[in-house]
Amino acid sequence: MKASPKPIVDHSLPVVALVGRPNVGKSTMFNRLTSSHHAIVEDQPGVTRDRRYGLCEYDGRVFRVVDTGGIDFSAEGSIAIGMRRQADLAIAEADVVLLIVDGHSGLIPDDREIFVKLRRAGKTILLVANKIDGPRHEANVNDMYELGCGEVFGVSAAHGRGMPDLLDAIVAALPIEEAEHEVAPTFERRQDFEHDDSALSEEQLRALDESMAASSEGEGGAEEAGPDTVSEADLSRDVIRIALVGRPNAGKSSLVNALCGEERMLVDPTPGTTRDPIDTPILHGGQRFSLIDTAGIRRRVRVHEPSDRIAMTMAERAIERADVAVLVIDAFDGIGEMDARIAGLVADAGRVLLIVLNKRDLVPAAQMKAVEAELDRKLQFVPWAHRLWCSAQTQRGVLKILEEATRCYRSYASRVKTGALNRFFAGIVEKHPPPLHQGKPIRLYYITQAQTKPPTFVVSVNYTEGMHFSYRRYLQNQLRESFGFVGTPIRLVARAKTK
Repeated sequence: MKASPKPIVDHSLPVVALVGRPNVGKSTMFNRLTSSHHAIVEDQPGVTRDRRYGLCEYDGRVFRVVDTGGIDFSAEGSIAIGMRRQADLAIAEADVVLLIVDGHSGLIPDDREIFVKLRRAGKTILLVANKIDGPRHEANVNDMYELGCGEVFGVSAAHGRGMPDLLDAIVAALPIEEAEHEVAPTFERRQDFEHDDSALSEEQLRALDESMAASSEGEGGAEEAGPDTVSEADLSRDVIRIALVGRPNAGKSSLVNALCGEERMLVDPTPGTTRDPIDTPILHGGQRFSLIDTAGIRRRVRVHEPSDRIAMTMAERAIERADVAVLVIDAFDGIGEMDARIAGLVADAGRVLLIVLNKRDLVPAAQMKAVEAELDRKLQFVPWAHRLWCSAQTQRGVLKILEEATRCYRSYASRVKTGALNRFFAGIVEKHPPPLHQGKPIRLYYITQAQTKPPTFVVSVNYTEGMHFSYRRYLQNQLRESFGFVGTPIRLVARAKTK
């Protein structure tokens, strides 16, 4: 039996949970504490629904911050109940709880009820009156001492007012640090990528000319040191970022929960349940992954709420910061126009595309070939995309997602040695030379790999305009076949040979 993935949690770090009514500024506080802009902030209740984790470092202490959805005891329905459940889970693991209230309106009965709830849980509570933007609101702070919670911190998370005093109090309330520890890597912060999604710059291309010319001299050029593909050691050091994208209700959040083995994401049949893109680090087979759950992508004409538009934009941006995009498709519902559009976004971004046909348990075996035929027809522009079937409900095939994502990532990050590349190149050009262009012969001199992530190759030619798209596609297909590139786009740049 294969081992299940495990969420990566540094239990040596204390936890600070942000709780309160909807729209009191918890997400703004989260962004302030973590020095990020990952949480969607909108002047509308119910925008945040899932637990979001980040790191804060202050005065030599590092702690985890958990953002939660607003607690509304009067709200009914499965989403409201799920949000309260997510908040309860955050409170249970917290060492310190920031009870955030609206400094404009002052205390209301729901604030008092949340306070009683926290007291019963035996938690260390810091009462934070947010939105204290100036002296005219400071009088409201004095009224909040009636709770008997000790000092009330009047702050403005949006502008940073009063934050140093609050941070001093948070650090003072944290458990005593028993020993030095290495801070676990955070996957909340955007990392620099080795690749450039745009075409190579002139400066990059000029720098390549010398190396390309050198590689063409002699018999195939000298073999540079280094592996042909990503080594096991290099791969184990990498964090593979996987963005789960797709239409609403395709099962993205259910897949994240299945991969984590716990209720990390709120799941509900209501479209638009997920809004914030949530990063969840997990470990499987010694490999670190960061799963990015995203909001369902719909036609923008059907999106009316500002928070939903922001969520969709952030979902599209999640593709840009991922290595692998997992396009989750509801196989029972069929392949839609938006599935094709999302696949196009992934291809344009130059990311690995792994198509996951979810809800296999609902599709009769006799219809599976018909679904795949429909997929071939509607997504024919990404024939290189890898695909698999799974069921988040039964967990059948779920682990295969991580295994295939790793396999595709190897191709995405692999580099082919120049000598081997040019031996291959000479063979396929001799076998199938490029066609004439306007009666002129096209000469291909040599090829080199310029970049990884995605693999990008530069071909030296005598006449760049003569590289027809069909011959480019032929070269890309031959590269895939000869060097085993799986699931990754391949970019090919024609470069005029310099004298």
